[in-house]
Amino acid sequence: MMHFAIILFVFVIGRPFDGTRADWADEQQKHQAKTQSSSATNSDTGGHMHQFKDPVPLSSDFTGIRRSRAFVDKTFFLHEWLTHRPKFWYVTAPPGFGKSTLATMAVQFLNVSFEIENGTAKFHEKHKTPAYELFQGTNIFEMQEFFNEHFQNYVVVYIDLAPLSSTTRAVFSQTDDFNTQDFHKNFKMVIRKMMSYYPSLLHHGSLSEVEKKSFKGYLEEGVDPADPTPNKFWKSAFFLMRVLNKCLRKDPIVIVDSYDAVCKPAMIRSISFLQRPYVASYIINFSKMLIKDGLATVLYLGSFNTVELMLMKAHEQHIKSRSIHQIQHTDFFREERIAKYFGLSAQEVLEVLRKHSMQDDFQLLEDTLNGHAVLESALTLFNTRSVLSYVANRNATPRALISPITADILHDLGKMFANQQVSDIVTESIFASKTKVLLGPQDKLQFSRFTKIKKMVEESPGVQVKEDFKKENSLAFIKILQFLGLLSAVSETLKPDQHSWNFRASSRCDAELMLDHLYRVGSAQQFFMISAEHELAMIRAVKGLAPTNDSIQTLGETIHNIVKARVPEADFQLKSLMYVYARKVATHYSEDFTLEAMIAAPKTEHSKSNKDLRNDTKERIDIILVLKSKKIGVIMTSKFNTSATTLLEEMTNRKYVDVFESDSRFSKLGIANKILIGISVQSDGSVQIAAEAWHQDEKTNLKNVVINNTSLQ
Repeated sequence: MMHFAIILFVFVIGRPFDGTRADWADEQQKHQAKTQSSSATNSDTGGHMHQFKDPVPLSSDFTGIRRSRAFVDKTFFLHEWLTHRPKFWYVTAPPGFGKSTLATMAVQFLNVSFEIENGTAKFHEKHKTPAYELFQGTNIFEMQEFFNEHFQNYVVVYIDLAPLSSTTRAVFSQTDDFNTQDFHKNFKMVIRKMMSYYPSLLHHGSLSEVEKKSFKGYLEEGVDPADPTPNKFWKSAFFLMRVLNKCLRKDPIVIVDSYDAVCKPAMIRSISFLQRPYVASYIINFSKMLIKDGLATVLYLGSFNTVELMLMKAHEQHIKSRSIHQIQHTDFFREERIAKYFGLSAQEVLEVLRKHSMQDDFQLLEDTLNGHAVLESALTLFNTRSVLSYVANRNATPRALISPITADILHDLGKMFANQQVSDIVTESIFASKTKVLLGPQDKLQFSRFTKIKKMVEESPGVQVKEDFKKENSLAFIKILQFLGLLSAVSETLKPDQHSWNFRASSRCDAELMLDHLYRVGSAQQFFMISAEHELAMIRAVKGLAPTNDSIQTLGETIHNIVKARVPEADFQLKSLMYVYARKVATHYSEDFTLEAMIAAPKTEHSKSNKDLRNDTKERIDIILVLKSKKIGVIMTSKFNTSATTLLEEMTNRKYVDVFESDSRFSKLGIANKILIGISVQSDGSVQIAAEAWHQDEKTNLKNVVINNTSLQ
């Protein structure tokens, strides 16, 4: 029986595929591939070396990465997938975690090399092909039995759905000719590119005239001229699989990049221009055609998972007994065995940095990016694209390392951060070690939820979202943040009627992005119901911080005036309040102030002695505010229902002041005076502040402030 193996890989923002095409009939392509092959020289892996190219490749194409110093060997993924995983398997990982590189790696490894001569296929000798050169010296090359069984033993249908992510209009119309809406134009672009890897099949003698006409239509126009309908869109990949089988007699493997590409326009496009059920129906029918006969082995990779992408309708998601062709979904972070193929471990990042003589940047990069958790594992992962962007640009600014798709989605849905439930979950995930979120079995993301969220955002005045926003919409937005990789699940609890997650911000980079949106919608001001008078007073108090008793007293009184109206209930609410006003000062008076939040505290002697690169218990400093002209550095840490003097003692013992010398972001500023401030609000509304000033190595204790509703000390 013929075996079909279909891979659907997803990368929400598609990158150009510059690798060697499946068709080798074109002499120019062959010459170019041979030239690339001959440029390879010996390597430090397996005795075979590739000439490294600079600058760092920004494309996710495996060929370019393999020949650069950015290469990290993930080739064992091929064995894991082909040997151990389910027949229909969907794995999700955030944008920038290397999914497209795995896809193009699979293309190069699995695809047969051939050309058409006199109407028949002539296969090339495997060991003489450019792909053979690419895999020499890799881990999978050493598994000779597996390598010989699978290397270049298939015909690969590569489908890149990324153009669908730029869709602006897709509305069902009885009179639509499939040329007036860019969704259909983009789909034709997808099909043309899919067919373009095999133009020489038009010259194969086994194809009928009807098949050649259909193939040529797909190749040139992206649609079968005999039937330019959605039905032919859906059947295009199946048609190509059938043609390849007929001409080459090799098992086809289909790799579809950006399987969930339609999720992006579903989230950010206006509901009046894009019908979510319409675009969902296209992807459902397109994917069903690939697995309809049950002969295919299908691997889906993507960032988002929705009910529709699992080939279900919304009302079918609770039905347990469906067709035998069921997709099994796995979040990449559920087990280390899978997670290690996505993103980069600390050791892998250090390896890349060493190849670029940047190993001294590891601590800074770790502080900015590391943190995506893997359940039941000490492994945490860096975003691959962000690491390579950092290496290419020597840029440590967190915002410069954010995925464009993430920025686009949050730009359009940013008002959601004003929702109290969303604000609480996100703020706690940033300022606390974890936040608990309860989800029911029915809380699965649907395309209809995108519409409801978008409609609520569009109808909300200003930056606010109506308070009657339903809980399920808030939880759907939290799931969007998780799929984007901004929130990381550190643990989960499964019960028959409830699913409990513990989330934290995945990295400081992600925390800063979410803090930016919380700041814009004024979530802290809304929680504390801050008046204009108290707003101005708080800005003045933070701006006036100095190593004096009066400035500390003023800060305590100002905080008390705010919290006596509404006492915080947890640490994260108080920390959010202090962050907002430190940022306001740094923003309004940027010529003299600079702000850093949630950066790593100086390492203790215990952590310095840790030989591995894990830093699971890394302490984060709440706020560092620098008065540049006065060369004063202020560190503020706040907690609820804690003695301020105890808090200050902890800051001193952990040597927080050392950060001004040990961290390159501050050491160049020549900070002469440092202030440590511990802030506590008690459940009765009283405020405690303990502070100390440092000049060089000399410490001066400032006045301890205790303020409640009846006394002032």
